Amino acid sequence: MTMKYPFVEDTLGKKVAIGTGLSVDCITCRRHVVLDVPALARRLGDDHGCMHWDLIKVLFCQPCRDAGRPDRNLVFTNHTVTPDKRR
Repeated sequence: MTMKYPFVEDTLGKKVAIGTGLSVDCITCRRHVVLDVPALARRLGDDHGCMHWDLIKVLFCQPCRDAGRPDRNLVFTNHTVTPDKRR
């Protein structure tokens, strides 16, 4: 992938290419999960957006859904991935 500047990290494929990570927190039950970005990109496609409004359509909190609580009360956090954690 050729990087253009200014670089905008707005798709899952770009996150995979530069090696950054993504985590999600459920505000309702306070569950925290570090997402497997490469697996998510394989499932949704490299061109799928990685912004909040893109991910909230496809991700939800399973424990909250099972309990009948609001299951899309989510907050996403971008973070760097150290070289030893990259795939």
